[in-house]
Formats: sequence, structure tokens, C-alpha cells
Amino acid sequence: MLNEYVTYLQEKGASRNTIISYTNDLNIFFHDLHIRPDDYVTPADIRKWIQQMLNPVEGKPLAISTINRRLNSLRSFYAWAVEHHKLEQNPMKDIQDLKSADEDNEKIMWLTEEEFEDLLQRMRKKPVQSRGVDPEEKYRRDRAVVYLLTYAGLRVEELSNLKLTDLDLEMKRIRIVGKGMKVRTVPISNILLAELEDWLKFRAEMAKKKPHVAESPYVFYSQRSPKFSVRGIQRMIESYSLPNKKLTPHMFRHTFCKWMLKVSRPIIFSPKSPV
Repeated sequence: MLNEYVTYLQEKGASRNTIISYTNDLNIFFHDLHIRPDDYVTPADIRKWIQQMLNPVEGKPLAISTINRRLNSLRSFYAWAVEHHKLEQNPMKDIQDLKSADEDNEKIMWLTEEEFEDLLQRMRKKPVQSRGVDPEEKYRRDRAVVYLLTYAGLRVEELSNLKLTDLDLEMKRIRIVGKGMKVRTVPISNILLAELEDWLKFRAEMAKKKPHVAESPYVFYSQRSPKFSVRGIQRMIESYSLPNKKLTPHMFRHTFCKWMLKVSRPIIFSPKSPV
């Protein structure tokens, strides 16, 4: 079957180097999975193979470009096999190329001031999907999270672990316990100070109604937990993404760094939306 595919490539006019590259990639795949070209293969098999290339037992991980080249070879082979009735199903149908961190950062590295204001408006208007969730409470918490990520440059783990005792509003500073248990102090801008004061005042009201909030030492909590988990923050941020702009907590850290470079003029936003 592989010989038939090579013949097809030759008749199609593929170059010698292309044919060699495709054949080598396919042989590596068949060898790694201990299968023959006409054996039944599932998307799960291919995803497992991708993970093996990304996290090999021995040696270094393959470059993203190399993995994508191999996937392209498989994509061409299985498309031919299904089209010529050699196989019934194409296991590559839903397998996408991998994206490198650089590619993702290039697309979502930071928000412009206009995009930030648009995000705040979407947060206010976005309907709550889960039953029993107070829309006002969710909006205020999510807004405070976004402001802290953007104006203090916190990592998502740092924000999740942030305690009430880490905030010193009088001295306008935040105590952060970062990677490797290294402690640093981050100044609180006037814009961030106003947001934190609003959130803490609202949080205090919630503490009178919810025992898990009253008992929580953390700045942010979830619907049922005294601590807003890393994954919970990630899901919350992602829920406000646009079709052409995926949001992640780390991009707000990039936004913080980007805006800090704008020393020629202050960053000023319009007044806060009404609550």
C-alpha cells in the first residue's frame, strides 16, 4: 500500500525530496506504532504519537515544525487512502497542526487600551450561564481579577494564592510570593487602588451572607470554594474571548509590561462603568 502511494506521488509530479520526506515520516509513524500501512488507526493513536514526540522517554523533544511536517505527511497519505478506497476512515480528519508559543504570543500578546475597555463592557453585559450565580458578584470579582492581572502584572498562580493580608492599601503595595517562594513587592497605582477598594468593600458584604467567604483568607473566592483556583481563573478569562482573540491570564501580564513601556504618557481610561 505504501508503494502504491509513492507511485501516486510520482505520477502527481511530486519532487524526489518530497517523496523521500513523506516516505521517511510515514515509516517512522508505522514503526513507532508497530503497525502496517493498512492497519486501522484512530485519532487517539495519532494524538498519543504526538505526545510521544513532545515528551520522549529518551532524547530531546522534537521541534514543533518537525512534528507538523510529519503530521502533514500523514494527512496526505490518509487522504489518498480514503479517496482511493484503501481505508474507510481518515484518522487525520480532526488533527490540527501544533502551534508554538511564539505563534500564540504573536496573536494574543497584549490588549490595546480600546480592547481592554471593550472587555470590561463585555464582562458587564455577559449573561451568567450557571444557575445560582449572582451576576453582580461575578462581574465585580472578574473585573477586579482583570485589573490586578493588568495593573500589577501578576501571574495566575500568584493571583490565586493572593491573601487579604498581602494587600497594604494604606502604603499602596502588594506582597507577592512568586516562583521559588521569592517574595517581591508591587506598587498599587491609583487606578488599581480604586478597583481593589471597591472589590474589598463588596467582598465584605458577601462575607456576611456566605460562610465560605467569611472564612476565606484569600482575596478571590469561587462560587463554592474559599479560593479561586488557577484553573477557575483560566476558564473565567477564556470565557470572555472573542472569535479572533483568545484571552489567557498570561496575556494580561504581557499587557502590563507593554503598557509600562509607555512612559511618554499616562494610561488613562474612561470612568468605571456603573454598578
